[in-house]
Amino acid sequence: MECRFMQPRLALLLKHTAITAVSISLAIFAWALFARYFAFPDLVPSPWETFGTGAQLLSSGALLNHVGVSLERVLVGYAAGCAIGIFVGALMGRIRTVAQFVDPLLQFMRPISPVALVPLSIIWFGIGDMSRYFIIFYGVVIIVILNTAAGVVSTPNIRLNAAKCLGARRSQIFRRIIIPSAVPYILTGMRVALGFAFMGIVAAEMIAAQSGIGYLIMQSRMLLRTDIMFVGLVTLGLLGAAIDGCFKLAINRTMQRFMEHQINV
Repeated sequence: MECRFMQPRLALLLKHTAITAVSISLAIFAWALFARYFAFPDLVPSPWETFGTGAQLLSSGALLNHVGVSLERVLVGYAAGCAIGIFVGALMGRIRTVAQFVDPLLQFMRPISPVALVPLSIIWFGIGDMSRYFIIFYGVVIIVILNTAAGVVSTPNIRLNAAKCLGARRSQIFRRIIIPSAVPYILTGMRVALGFAFMGIVAAEMIAAQSGIGYLIMQSRMLLRTDIMFVGLVTLGLLGAAIDGCFKLAINRTMQRFMEHQINV
């Protein structure tokens, strides 16, 4: 019986892998074609030149060092943004006064790009990592707040009323009814915010940093090394895709538990 269910899953996985491989192959082919016939060689390196430069940077350890520094900065700013965002969003969803107070500030801050705050963050926090943490935090926290608040507000009233009728305390209702109902919204917000975290760190590292992927790209621009710039861009894409894939897998497993909880409630 189990094998019968495994076969469709395996077929679906193989199909998805094949489509992904074809998509990547076509993208590399288009890149090579553009570099060969439609661009100046010094401006757009071919995929093979880029991969060769990337291999050299990997063997020297320079690329791994920049990647490690950027990931550490992203992790700190992202974790802080998610923690504060979930806390504030939960308060907004449950307490109307808090929502009325915070929402106008969020609507004012939403259009302001984290990149626009890079110069100001350097003035406030200096050229150390704190300024980069702030940029990532800013790009993450607003998204997580709004998604968390939306999830808390969307909790079905029938469950809230049922819990009250059964004598559940407010803390129990919040912990066992509201938070589980908001989980899909929270995870979606965290996944979207992850992309903004990477965009923020690259912008911050380009302006004031001595290491990181953004710094590598900016230094390569000054040296007219477009091959290294492309290595930085490809590295960012691969990192983002890998982390998002892991995040998506975690979301799917969490959602399975969430659906089981919803059925049992």
